[in-house]
Amino acid sequence: QDHKLVFDVPSLAGGRLRADLHLGWERWDQAYYFGQGNVLPRLRPEETPKNLYAFGLNSVRVVSKARYQIMGNWHVFGGQLARTAAIDVYPNSRLDQDQPDGIEGGFLSQVFGGLMVDSRDHEFAPTSGFWSEVSVRTAQSWLGSSWSMWGLNLTDRGYWSLGTPRLVLAHREGIDLQRGETPFFHQIVMGGSQWVDIGGPLAMRGLPIGRYRGEMTVYGDLELRWETTDFSVGRAHFRMFTVPFVSAARIVEPGEKDPGLHPHGGAGLGMRLLYNEVFQARFDVAAGREEYLSERGAIERDWVPAFYLAFNTPY
Repeated sequence: QDHKLVFDVPSLAGGRLRADLHLGWERWDQAYYFGQGNVLPRLRPEETPKNLYAFGLNSVRVVSKARYQIMGNWHVFGGQLARTAAIDVYPNSRLDQDQPDGIEGGFLSQVFGGLMVDSRDHEFAPTSGFWSEVSVRTAQSWLGSSWSMWGLNLTDRGYWSLGTPRLVLAHREGIDLQRGETPFFHQIVMGGSQWVDIGGPLAMRGLPIGRYRGEMTVYGDLELRWETTDFSVGRAHFRMFTVPFVSAARIVEPGEKDPGLHPHGGAGLGMRLLYNEVFQARFDVAAGREEYLSERGAIERDWVPAFYLAFNTPY
């Protein structure tokens, strides 16, 4: 279960200030933990002992954020993230073996801030412009946090019309560094103005949330957004998009020997429905490139399916 409620006030202080509040609750009986790093071949599902790659998570999160326009397309932003976590560690699981930071559960209190440039011509379906940001974050005991850490994030997004505004190439590249006692359950959450977790419907699509995590994450996405039709029903206006995409991430973990690029992720096709220019639903079908450990100890690769129903845009 993962439930969230977002309050967004987009125009304060004469249109220069935007504020939002994100409230969330998630409960997992079978959240994934495969270890930390970029080389984590798993056993095939039929060969995996029960709960080997699983743990239980019960977490409440509150993220408050404000963004202020300082001049033109330039903005500063900042806020606080507060997250509780109760962890169920299953005996003989990979989590039980590794004992990473955060296994005891607790309270993460993190403040963040950054600089942003945003020249998009449309928030939900841009046809031109870019949206780039750099940010820092920290969690410390004086903020009430059970763990002390700091992080740095750089994210760039761009949107290019290919001869017509109905056909747009959209890309995102990001690099995220986390140091200190980052709790393992939050390592998959990147810094910045957006909530982005690695795996699942937002980044590294094709593989599940929590498949890979580590100290540094490099991630990227490429989408071809084709507006196939638009229509109205009464006062409601709809635009429909067909979106092929590729999505990948690479973990860099200190001490891990993993030469070469070695990205993880997949490719797929999505359908998007934009309602009255402010609300978007999407359904993505993806195939992820999974890595398995063979009986001989070698790494074997195979494609696995993934399906996502979401009510947002990945970027």
